[in-house]
Order: sequence, then structure tokens, then C-alpha cells
Amino acid sequence: MVAIDERTAWIALSATVGIGEGTFWSVIARYGGAANVLQEAARGARLIGGDDRNLPARTMTTLRETAGDPKHLLRRLDELGIWTTTPMDADYPTRMAVIDPQPIVIYGWGDRAALERARSVAVVGTRRPTLSGRDLASRVGARLAEAGAVVVSGLAIGIDGAAHAAAVAAGGQSVAVIGGGHCQPGPRAHRSLLRAILDVGGAVISEYAPDVSATKGTYPRRNRIISALGDATIVIEAPARSGALITARHALEQGRQLFVAPGRPGDRHIAGCLALLRETDARPLIGLDELIVDLGWDAEPGATARPPGATLSLESALDLLGPAERAVARRVAAGPVSADALVEETGLAPPVVSGAITLLMLRGWVQAFGPAYLPAGPLLTANHR
Repeated sequence: MVAIDERTAWIALSATVGIGEGTFWSVIARYGGAANVLQEAARGARLIGGDDRNLPARTMTTLRETAGDPKHLLRRLDELGIWTTTPMDADYPTRMAVIDPQPIVIYGWGDRAALERARSVAVVGTRRPTLSGRDLASRVGARLAEAGAVVVSGLAIGIDGAAHAAAVAAGGQSVAVIGGGHCQPGPRAHRSLLRAILDVGGAVISEYAPDVSATKGTYPRRNRIISALGDATIVIEAPARSGALITARHALEQGRQLFVAPGRPGDRHIAGCLALLRETDARPLIGLDELIVDLGWDAEPGATARPPGATLSLESALDLLGPAERAVARRVAAGPVSADALVEETGLAPPVVSGAITLLMLRGWVQAFGPAYLPAGPLLTANHR
């Protein structure tokens, strides 16, 4: 076998058919590194696994094939434009530290820096959402993007896709964690969404080598990565048996915040959500602006996060808005005002004022009473001192 560096051997060994996570760590420990394992295999030795038993003959066959050409996978990765990072690399995501053991290799497309952004939230839920559930996922994804957060999810049809798409449409970054290799990157229906995620500086990652097919077993495992990459996880519509519940449990075990969209008792679409609220320390998602407060993102950078239940100050609330919305919201916060008066007092064109009012009403910040607009939500409850 040609001499290779430990990192190359590490990646090659981890992708060898028959070398699962447990076997990988056991042989690494027993033989003092991946390069030594491949050298032992190349010279014809029968390797011993973690149970002090010889590795199966089939595994030894594939292992010797790897040892014969350990750089084959690297060439394959280069062809596909896939980057890698391992726990021995300086750029390995720090958020992965909550996983024990950490993923052996992360394969990715896109900007790996997206995995280390200061703000990151996972959004998960059912593959068969209701219209209202899909709408909520879209609004959450867009609002998180507006707040400068990376939206992490699994690229699945349903809640995942809605959250990814909304974040991208809002100009934000998103990270998709897929359940198999990059040669089969999620549902075919999401190929354009995948490209959009990459086009805006996001990433598509997996712990599986590119040619590994997704299975019923790989999807639950990838959920621990989704929750780890988010500083908080939001569950939107999860029935009693849902992969989203696995992600939620991982989030709690990893010490992450967990938010759950509540719903009507007896609704099968959210039975799992209600169970999380009843049985765990999950907090209800009661509004998009309240979510920003609960995440501590309404404060200035470096400031202490607000305690749960705190309200936004007026200036902090306005800082969450674009220029036109901010000007209109500031005037509405001062008292009832008509559309004509808003145009006159803000100096904005009528279509701009109309658009800002519409957006503020969708946020729940403004309410209409006849021809007048009155403050609502944060504009009503904010501390105006």
C-alpha cells in the first residue's frame, strides 16, 4: 500500500462498506489510527473489531480493496465537487461537539462557513403538513432569515422544504442535512430548491459517502445532526409517530432550546407536538416576534439575552424591520392614523405605505379599524420609555 496521511486514511476507512461507526472507532483505537488499520489490511492481516472478534470476511474483502487504493474516494469527491471535514480538522463544526461520538466525516456542497454562523435554528415537522402548517413553516423560515439566522432542516417534502424555501426566498442561508450520500440528495422534487440553497451561500451536508443510499435507518441518525447544528429547534406539525420527534428529543438531550407550535387537542396532525409540550421542557411557539425575544435576538449584539416572557422595547422591535416598515410602524405606534396621513407624515409613496401596512398586518403588528390603523403586537405592548 502506498503511504498515505492519516486524514486520507480516515475518510477512506470510514466509507468502506462494512465499517460502521462502532467498528470504525474500535479499530482506530486498537490499531492506533486509520492509516495503521489500512496498512494492516494491506499486508493481509485479519483485523479484530470491538467485540474482540475477527472482522467478517466480507468486511475484510472491502477493507483490502480500500487499502489497495485509499485515494479512490478522494478522487470521487473531487469529481463531484464535495468537500469534507473531520473532527481532526480546524474547520469541523463546533456545534457538533454535543454529539457523542461526533460524526466521523461530514461531506458537503456549498459554503461550509454556513455551519458556523452565529445564529442557527433547526425547523422540522411532518412530510404531510396541513396548509396552515406549511404556511407557518414558511413564515418561521422567512422570519428567521430576516433575523440573520441560518435555517437548518432535512430537505424533506413538507415542513422541511417550506422552511428551506422561505429562508432562501428571504435572502437567508439554509443548511440541508440529507439522509444519504450526495449522489441521491433528497427528493427529486427538491432539486431546484437544493440549487437555490447553494446559490445563496447555504450548504447541503451528509455524514454518508456520496454513493450511500438513504434508508429507514439513516434518516433518524441524521436528525441528531440537524438538532446539533441549530441553537434551537422548532417543531411544526408532528403526528404521534414522526421523525421530527426524534429531532426534538435529540435537541433536548443536547441542551438545545426546543419550541413547539401548539394546536387543537385531538388534532392528529399535532399529536406529537402536544405530547412534547406535555412531557418535556419544550416551550410553545406563540408568535414570530415572541420567538425572536425568546431566542434573545432582540437585544444588541453582546448584550444579555432577555429572560423568557420579556417584551420588546419599541426601538428593539423597530430594529427588526426594513426601512419602510420601520417608518410606518413608528408612526402607527404613536397612535391611530389613516393611510393618507401615513403617506403625508412618512414621506413615502402610497404604494410603499400600502405594502408596509400589509406586511405589518401579516406580522400582527398593526390592526385596521375602519379607515384607521392602530398598533398591535409589539407596537402595542412594547416598552415606549
